[in-house]
Amino acid sequence: MGTQERLAVQRAMARDADAITARVVALVLREIPAYGGVSAAQREEIAAIAGWALRRTVELWVDGSVMSDADLRRFRGIGAARAADGRPLQAILRAYRVAAVEAGDLVVERGAGILDVDDLAALNRTMLVGVDSLSEALFAGYTQAASALDEDRERALAGLADDLLAGRQTSRAALADRAARLGITLPSRFTLTVTSAPDGPSAAVPRAAGSVATLLTRRGDLTVVLGPEPSPVPSGARGAVVTDVAVARLPRTYRLVVHALDHAPSRAFGSSPVLDRADVLALAVLRGADADSAEELASAALGPLLDPAHAHLLEGLLGYLDHGSATGAAQALGLHPQSVRHRLRRMRELTGRDLDDPWDRLVLDMARTSPGPVPDR
Repeated sequence: MGTQERLAVQRAMARDADAITARVVALVLREIPAYGGVSAAQREEIAAIAGWALRRTVELWVDGSVMSDADLRRFRGIGAARAADGRPLQAILRAYRVAAVEAGDLVVERGAGILDVDDLAALNRTMLVGVDSLSEALFAGYTQAASALDEDRERALAGLADDLLAGRQTSRAALADRAARLGITLPSRFTLTVTSAPDGPSAAVPRAAGSVATLLTRRGDLTVVLGPEPSPVPSGARGAVVTDVAVARLPRTYRLVVHALDHAPSRAFGSSPVLDRADVLALAVLRGADADSAEELASAALGPLLDPAHAHLLEGLLGYLDHGSATGAAQALGLHPQSVRHRLRRMRELTGRDLDDPWDRLVLDMARTSPGPVPDR
């Protein structure tokens, strides 16, 4: 047995090419879940590739050759196209293995009675070498294209973040359209995390279409993350986190955060390496950087203490700030010192501010004298 017998099988395969291709494609679609929902156009593309690959495999078996550079370039292109489609690489490689097994069975079926052991051994070798070569080419094309796509996507997401921070993207309709093109969902209100370390917090690219996205950009020595939640600040770095920021307020908030990080004294980071909204506003007031910050400071620093249910806690804080001690506040308020200390502990739990910390005490004192909603005493 030899070349003539293999040529006979090749001719038989060619005569039944459409049916053979349909059988292989049907098997791949049935066995590989990632291929189950392909469109009609994609199914036609899969059939075209399968038909070509089957024909080339039989040709290589007949003449005992291996894939040419042109073959491998084509498989690299196929891998790149599948990366653009978003089809998983593992599923693609498995699809070719499934197809190779089925193709081998088809050759054996049509060569029944005319192929000998040497022919079958050669077929097995052709299949193994072919699958190995095409897998490498597919892998190379896929990974290269995926890397380029990721870089392009990261640039697009960073560009969106830059536009939000600069105020170039404030129309709700335009923003929704841009997010849709990127396949992401933006939070209704943002958390702004700015870190002074160049390597900054690591923000994940959007997890999936429809998930709430996290955007990252780098501006000079600052790393900026816009997302639904605060991002971690690396150990040894300083930063600022401001939550619940509307799109229209992002440019101003970012400007105030940058100002705060540029001008915050060391004592501002005494209890934490991360400034919050109240810290940022207090620094803006201290340095005259923003006319509206004073009115916002009371709400930002005192927060829950402004709730009527916590009026007694605010009273204890104001008494302490007025008299400099729990004992002095207790005398002025007609309370036992322990009652005042209890109120101050609850105040610390609710606001995160510690009166033993000089910076926290300054921020609270500024807040109670700001033109915001602090009751007169």
